[in-house]
Amino acid sequence: MKNLSGAQRWVAASLTLTAICLVVGLIAISIGASNLDGWCQVGATGSDGAQTWEGCTKDTSSLWWGGALTAVGLVLAGMTCLAGAIVWTLERRPVDR
Repeated sequence: MKNLSGAQRWVAASLTLTAICLVVGLIAISIGASNLDGWCQVGATGSDGAQTWEGCTKDTSSLWWGGALTAVGLVLAGMTCLAGAIVWTLERRPVDR
């Protein structure tokens, strides 16, 4: 990190933000997808130990915000790659004389 210029450090920070967005978004999508077929206990347990179960209402909010976060991560990935290509092309190491 010491050898990088300021612009290269910004690209590295943007890459870190991109990775965080993608990982958190994909985790939220997987959690939301796993909750779609859940079952909830309805009512109290009877004296004989019987329980009444039915399907829970499907909460798809984590699918929506996880998908949005993943989309933001993909857009950031494209912009980071473009910025990295430009910065690393234009940045030249000073020649020692």
